[in-house]
Amino acid sequence: MSQPISEDRVVQLTQENASVHSAPRLDRNATWMLVLITSMWGFSFTLMKNWQDAAEGCPGGPIVAGLTMVALRMFLALVVLGVFLPRLFRDPTRREFMIGLLLGGINSLGFVFQVTGLAWTSPALSAFVTSLASAWVPLLMLALFRLPVHRLTLAGLMVGIAGAGVLGIQTSLELTFGWGEMLTFISTWFFALMIVLLDRLGRGVESAHFTVAFLAGTGIPPLIINGIILVGRSETAPWINWTTTMLSNPFIWRDLILLTLLCTVLPFHWFNVYQPRVAASRAAVIYLLEPVFASFISIAWGHDVISPRLILGGGLILAGNALVEVHAWLRTFKPPV
Repeated sequence: MSQPISEDRVVQLTQENASVHSAPRLDRNATWMLVLITSMWGFSFTLMKNWQDAAEGCPGGPIVAGLTMVALRMFLALVVLGVFLPRLFRDPTRREFMIGLLLGGINSLGFVFQVTGLAWTSPALSAFVTSLASAWVPLLMLALFRLPVHRLTLAGLMVGIAGAGVLGIQTSLELTFGWGEMLTFISTWFFALMIVLLDRLGRGVESAHFTVAFLAGTGIPPLIINGIILVGRSETAPWINWTTTMLSNPFIWRDLILLTLLCTVLPFHWFNVYQPRVAASRAAVIYLLEPVFASFISIAWGHDVISPRLILGGGLILAGNALVEVHAWLRTFKPPV
């Protein structure tokens, strides 16, 4: 005859059952948040294109113009966080601040190469090359931490990269790698390293506390690089005048506000919160959606048109994401034995 189960044991079993069922739900919620974050980052390509179009005549050329935009984005974002989430300035521990600063510095190096590369390549091709960062994530996880990669994840990555490649093909242009593409290619390794380190360092700490240091670490290097360029060319005063003129344009402020809120504050904060809750390899495939969102937003804004290339490339990237999710779905909905 079986023994009666104590009340404490019932509570323990209930808590264990809740944790088992809540983990997949948390993972799914985090996955969808990363999809939303990726769509916001996709929007930034159109807004950056608007900025570069308006930046003609910038002292120091498109490089200084792009780095100016990066610095403005990050420091305006810090102002917004200071107003609405001041606890993020007070609560981080020294360790959390240093991790955020490290991740921000790596992200900034990626931005420097990416934005500089945009001076010699198109936003669409830049988005395609940038999406290659997703391919390096599982490789870095394997190389740095000896973590095996599931076969479905590798298959999904290959399908997704093929889709990104299709999106990068222009019917009127040859797909060649010049200086712009090479600089963007270099940036992908920094972005991939940032994803991997956030996955590892974000465990056991409050990853949301990385946000302030992360944004500061991203915004400071562009200022330093701009300072070196402008002082070396004796164009500091002309740059100040150019920046003042740019900021007197209401359409520039519209884009700045959108870049600050929708492409910086919200996505980077959520990125620090939700990225550690999703396996880095799965997150890498989700980030392959960026050129899909970038293409659709560009169409809506009038920078691009619907084409078979967009449909095929977007479909392949969605299929790659589905392949990665198959393993999780089978595990989640596995029937009881």
